Amino acid sequence: MTTTLHMLLIIVLCGVITWLTRIIPFILITKIRLSETIVKWLSFIPITLFTALIIDGVLEQHEGTMIYSINIPFLVTMVPTIIIAVITRSLTMTIVGGILLMAILRWVF
Repeated sequence: MTTTLHMLLIIVLCGVITWLTRIIPFILITKIRLSETIVKWLSFIPITLFTALIIDGVLEQHEGTMIYSINIPFLVTMVPTIIIAVITRSLTMTIVGGILLMAILRWVF
């Protein structure tokens, strides 16, 4: 098997596994009646994940040290992306806008 074909197979299989790990729990949860307590607890997960992703993007740890710094390009991209999110109220438009803004910023600098 050639190296290119081998890499393509690995990428496709990783994509399928990633997709399955997101779809299977969703399918299982839709079949089960959850208690009100669990539903309330689960409602906090999106905001905590969002916060973790933001903090992870804003702070950069220098390799091999305990020193952190602020990721300026991330902050510069974050502000217009938040404005896009507030104006459009569309997750797709927000993600596409954020990706395009970061790509332009990296291309220019």
